[in-house]
Amino acid sequence: MIRLIRYEFIKQFCKRSILALFVVFSLANLFKIYGEYKSYSYLTDGNGERSWHTLHWQLYEEYRGEITPEKVERLLAVYQPLVEATSDMTASTATDDPNTMTGNLYSDRNLLDKYFVQPMQYSYEYSGRSEQVANRARQSAALYGERGAVYQQRESGAIYNLYAGRTIPAFSYREMCNYYLNYDFSIILTLLLCLYGIIGTFVSERETQMDMLLLVSPNGGRKTALAKILAATLFLLLTSLWFSLLDLIGFAASFQTLEGLTLPVFAIPNFAEVSVNLSIFQYVLLSAALKCAGTWVIGMLWLLVSMFWKNALLPFVINFALCIVLVVNGAVCAYSNFFWTKVLNPYSLLTNRVLLGKTEFVNLGGFPVLTWQAAVWISLTAGFVLVTAIYFLSAENCHRCVGRAK
Repeated sequence: MIRLIRYEFIKQFCKRSILALFVVFSLANLFKIYGEYKSYSYLTDGNGERSWHTLHWQLYEEYRGEITPEKVERLLAVYQPLVEATSDMTASTATDDPNTMTGNLYSDRNLLDKYFVQPMQYSYEYSGRSEQVANRARQSAALYGERGAVYQQRESGAIYNLYAGRTIPAFSYREMCNYYLNYDFSIILTLLLCLYGIIGTFVSERETQMDMLLLVSPNGGRKTALAKILAATLFLLLTSLWFSLLDLIGFAASFQTLEGLTLPVFAIPNFAEVSVNLSIFQYVLLSAALKCAGTWVIGMLWLLVSMFWKNALLPFVINFALCIVLVVNGAVCAYSNFFWTKVLNPYSLLTNRVLLGKTEFVNLGGFPVLTWQAAVWISLTAGFVLVTAIYFLSAENCHRCVGRAK
């Protein structure tokens, strides 16, 4: 069986066109990531002595690590005079002031404000804000318990468990992680490559009528169908994992650092209400796993649609249209209160920050279940149903073809 899976994988996916697309899409993704860095980072102004890039990393060595009162006082001792000097907007706009770090007072203030003051203030204040959320949730749970509102009590208790004790004890550079966690371009490349790759899994043999030869033995059709499913699954998972890894490599290479991966994911302001208590690196691993799950489910849907056709063009168009529907639905409902719409759409697992980035629940049998957890279970269940349908229907179709031939 392993040999058959290997044969199907090589036959279907080790083609020049697919390998060429892998290379082209990978390069396009890396260029896009570098473009994100050049477009949005303020640390791309070269390596001069007064450049933001050079000064940032010099100052970073002084303030990185555990947030202590001493560090805060040292930072404010430098920052406050700059605020006072530029508050009335009458300070000199000269760019060669020898008494400044960057050559300009406004530039000094902006550098400290963006990369040190704001991040450190957010980190310092976050534990207090999360504790307020936890306390309100605990009070709500007690109130709902008195009223007999069981579901609301459970939901409030779940929120308390998520937010109690949250803290960001260390200061670290987080710009790379911020842009990395909000990057979606590779998802489109993954879907396009997977669609092109698996569309011929069943169709190619019908085009050449080779499917008639698969039923020489009673189990031949089902064994081959299972091998095709497993080979397609391997291709989908490898493709999704590759682009997840390439994203991290691309951002690390562009920003020239891996700083920030050990921070809790809620250290990124966009993820202040995240529904998991993980480090950014752990979140990256979870995100990659969810993307694999979403890609697999969508791929099995494509495979089911394509197996009934004798040429690849029409099922490609149909599956492409299905993909657009899923993407548009995911984009429209991404930040809405229609939680079930997101949960039932496997595309949400690919853009999983929509599910993970906010603490949202759905009611399953009277128990509050986080939307990302519900999406995983529902999508995997749907995926196994699709696999079962493909397995039996493909063999049944082959038997019917043999019957008509006789």
